[in-house]
This record gives sequence, C-alpha cells and structure tokens, in this order.
Amino acid sequence: MEGIAISLSEGSRDDASEVRVDGVIDTATASQLEEVFDSLLKRGRYRIVVDLAGVDYVSSAGWGIFISNIRDVRANDGDIKLANMIPNVYEIYDLLEFDNVLRAYESVEDARSDFGETVEIGAKKKRHFDACDS
Repeated sequence: MEGIAISLSEGSRDDASEVRVDGVIDTATASQLEEVFDSLLKRGRYRIVVDLAGVDYVSSAGWGIFISNIRDVRANDGDIKLANMIPNVYEIYDLLEFDNVLRAYESVEDARSDFGETVEIGAKKKRHFDACDS
C-alpha cells in the first residue's frame, strides 16, 4: 500500500494555512488528511491552500475530504484552494466538475494571491505529519 506525507505551514492568524500532501489520497490515507483539516478548523484556520504537487492519485474518499469541509470553511469566511495538481489528478477534478465547488490554481502563490496575500517564505511555522501504512 502507498503511504502519505502531509506537512502544514502556517503564518499569522490572517494568513492562509498551506497543506502540502505527497503520495496517494485514498481510503487508506484519507483519514490522515481529515485529521489535519479537523485540526485547522478547531483552531479557526479557515483559509486553506492544499498543495497537491506530490499527489499521484485522489480517490473518491480523498475528494470527499475537500467537499465535506468546504461548507464549514466558507461559513467562516474562508475557502479551500487546490494548487499544483498534476494532469492526471486535474483530469478527474475536471471530469467530476469539482471546479463548480473548489477552485484550482497552477501554483501555491496563485492560490495565496487569490486570498490577497503576499508570500513571505521565512515567516511560516512548519509541522510535518508523516505516516506510511505498514
């Protein structure tokens, strides 16, 4: 089975939180991504950029994480923005018409700028969530 690695970068309270995901988001790994989203929402972090550059595949369970959280996020004046999808992942996103619900961006910088942010690389806290299935 494939594993997943998730890292979280956060700046000030008004900055977007950046969730970097590497690996495969499927039934076996989606719960780890859900835990990160739960942690963000519990701490009032509603501006979220998900960097999918290292993701080779997203199953329906993975897409469900984004869709299930979007209502709570937007109810708190936030958003979830997806960035850096590889062509195969973008193709499914497009086919399922998730562009009607979630916006996709070519880069993390583009997603952040849509929040009205400028990116300052050195000012962020980073936490890593590494997990692999045994």
